Formats: sequence, structure tokens, C-alpha cells
Amino acid sequence: MGDGSSGGSAFNVKDALARLGSNKKLYEKLLARFLADYSDFYGKLRAAIDEKDLEGAYHLAHTMKGLGGNLGADALHAASLAVETICKSGSVTPELEGAMENFSSELDRALDEVRAGVNME
Repeated sequence: MGDGSSGGSAFNVKDALARLGSNKKLYEKLLARFLADYSDFYGKLRAAIDEKDLEGAYHLAHTMKGLGGNLGADALHAASLAVETICKSGSVTPELEGAMENFSSELDRALDEVRAGVNME
């Protein structure tokens, strides 16, 4: 994985805090909500794809793309964009499974980091 995502934080805290006016309390609240509301998100996205509901899957991926961007989860944002783009095409392509694997990995990494406590420094 030469994309630089392994080993480092799943979150670009500096950028996220800049978007939030350096409000750490708000950022912590958003991270907690992310953990509470999106722990089962992959299952929802997977179900939509398995049911060939690419429009629904597109909207789910789009939601996570925005959330990932707002939280500073850059790799999750990029993984969501990849799934969103494929779903927008309206057909299941061979690339979709690889994109979903990457999405699952990045979502798990972000959720795990929130559970462990994101380093705000």
C-alpha cells in the first residue's frame, strides 16, 4: 500500500479543525457521532450493491464521501469517491469489488481510530 495511508492516522485533524474554526469539542462530538451512527454503514452499502440498487449505493457512498471530507478522513473520502463514481456509472463493474474492499478497510480504520481515541495534537 504505497498510498501513505498505512501506519499514519486515518484523520487529518489539522485540516478538519481548520474547517471547524479550531473547535476541538465540536470535532470530538462529530467523531463520536460518526462512531455511533456509521458503525454499520458498510453493511448498508454492501446490501444496496448486492440488491443491484446502484442509485441507493451511490447516495450512501456520496454521504460517506462528504462525511469523510468533513472529518479529515482523507483516505475514507477517496475510497468513498471511488465507490460513488462506479455506482454513478449505473453498472456493476469488475472494479467495484476492489473499491468496496478498500472502502471497507478505510471505514474500519477510521472507526477503529475513533474507538481508540483520535490524537488531536
